[in-house]
Amino acid sequence: MLKKVSVGFCTRLFFSQNNSQIAKTMIYPNFRWFLSLTIILVTMMSFTDPNFSQSKQGISGTILRLSGDQMPTIDTTSLRTKPEPIKTTIWIFSGRIPAQGTNWPVAQAQKHPHLIKQISSDSQGNFLVELPSGEYTLLAQYDDNLYLNNFLGDGSYGTVQVTNGQIVNIQLINTEKAYF
Repeated sequence: MLKKVSVGFCTRLFFSQNNSQIAKTMIYPNFRWFLSLTIILVTMMSFTDPNFSQSKQGISGTILRLSGDQMPTIDTTSLRTKPEPIKTTIWIFSGRIPAQGTNWPVAQAQKHPHLIKQISSDSQGNFLVELPSGEYTLLAQYDDNLYLNNFLGDGSYGTVQVTNGQIVNIQLINTEKAYF
């Protein structure tokens, strides 16, 4: 005689044999799959890098200079000058910085209390800086001045927002010698 009793993930089968009952527990196939997957995931997690959840964050970008005629034309044969990558120093300030015009003298900027770091771009104008989450103002140095031609509606320089686990990509383009 066979009697089937289900409880949760298990089914218990009772067999009657020579007036004695033998109990046999069968695990549902779905539960076996779930248990196997859990064991695999726990094993994989034990071999991962402990710093995996602490991904890099900050700002990457390119410093470029535009010069010459940048006016829109109908003639497709007219070639505009292409942006030129610049190797320079990038000044990084925390928060919003009230604008000083497109040029800010280095002598004044180096005394600013929100200056947190200076980094250099490579010969192709590329840079990368790791920063904690927050709002930052970046200006490129040209000779004795810092330059940024990007402003917010409140009269401060344009900012970059760094969020947790993200690299924000930007371009800082100097248009002083270009005409539009």
